[in-house]
Formats: sequence, structure tokens, C-alpha cells
Amino acid sequence: MFTKTKLSIVLIGLGLLGTYQQTFGQEVHGKANVWYLLLINHKLNDQWNLGSEIHMRYDDWMNSEAQFLFRPYIDFNTKSNPNVVYTFGYTYVKTYPYGDYPLPIGKPENNVWEQITLKHQVNQLKIQHRYRLEQRWQRDISYNDAQNQYELDGTSFSGRFRYRLTMTQLLSDTYFVNVFDELWIRGSNQSLQYDRNWLYVGLGANLSSNYSIQLAYLHQYAQNNPERYERHHGVQVTGSVKI
Repeated sequence: MFTKTKLSIVLIGLGLLGTYQQTFGQEVHGKANVWYLLLINHKLNDQWNLGSEIHMRYDDWMNSEAQFLFRPYIDFNTKSNPNVVYTFGYTYVKTYPYGDYPLPIGKPENNVWEQITLKHQVNQLKIQHRYRLEQRWQRDISYNDAQNQYELDGTSFSGRFRYRLTMTQLLSDTYFVNVFDELWIRGSNQSLQYDRNWLYVGLGANLSSNYSIQLAYLHQYAQNNPERYERHHGVQVTGSVKI
């Protein structure tokens, strides 16, 4: 039987393979990142939950803005199986010019996404398998010869699949360790391609029943094109609030 554990091993293996598939002639670039995340959750009842995420991402430590994200969503689970969570959400992304190959101007994106999260626990170890499908509308950038400047012109559509395996280990009533690996696969023109892989290792503290904070290391490895990859070592600070 092809269990979710076996599927997780296959997907993470593919992600790690993509991370280390660099061959001769491929360029890898990137500077250290610092990311700040605010996670807000509001539990409506035992089945429904509202949430949102606000991301501020900086490149070259904090010398350059990289991205801004706003991501509201709604969760639902059935009474018969509360360990399966269904989510529908929207994300606004603004990518700024940054790095060794910056965009000429800021580029916005709007996407909607559907997600299923499977949860289970082994003693004090909490495990989650998260599967997300994204439908993305990204603005195109073109050069206006008459105005002698770059401008937003048109919109391109693409899809993306993301799988994340998360493991959270309680160390005490206050502290916990949170680890995840996430594989991204993008789809366009009827083809699937490796997009990126994230590896996250964080130490968290529950400040109260409604507030927690995490400090983490995040390694990113993304494909810009077949000849160029982007690698970042980063620091991530995440605050979580239940209201």
C-alpha cells in the first residue's frame, strides 16, 4: 500500500534531488535573507477557522526589500475527521527589484489556492502533510520605447503545486522545535518543472495560549531558468497570534 509516509519520502527526495541537481555550467547566486512573518488565526468554532499571513522579506540581510505578501484564508474540517483540514485562500505578492538579477520594476501577483493538510501525532511529535495547488496571475513587464521606461503590460497565468512535510517536537510546556521541508513544482504550457525547495529549522516559544514566536534558519534553492539557480541562507522570525 502506497501510504502517505511513502509519498512524503518520494516528494521530499525529489525536492532534495532538485536542490542538488546543479551541473557544470549552471550559475548559483544569492545573498542572505531576513524574513518577518505575522500569522493571525481566529477560530469560529470546532470546524471553521479564519486566518491571514503578512510577510515582509528582505534580501542581502536587510539592505534590500525582496517581497511583500498578504494571504487571507479559511479552514474547514469535518466532525468525523478533525485531522484532515481543507483550506481555501488568496495571496497578494509584490516582488521588488533585488539580488544579482533584479527585476526592472516591482512585479505584482494575485493567486488563489486550495489546500489539504493531514495531521497525525507520534508521542509528542506532531506531523503534518500539506498539499497545495496555486492558480497564479502575474503581471508582465515590458519596455515602453515612447516613454523610455519599463511598465506593467498584460498578465500571465500559471499553476504551481507545493508539498510540505512539517514535524513539530515539544521540548517542554513552553518550547518546541519546528522543522519542515517544502517542494515546489510549477506548471505552464502543459509541462511540470522543479521550482524550488525550502528547508526550515526553527526554535519556538509559546508565550501564552494565544501568542508564540519562532526564530529559524531557512535554506532556499530556486530555479530561475535551466542555467541559473538562486540560493539563499536566511533568518526567519515568525509571530503567531490567536484572536
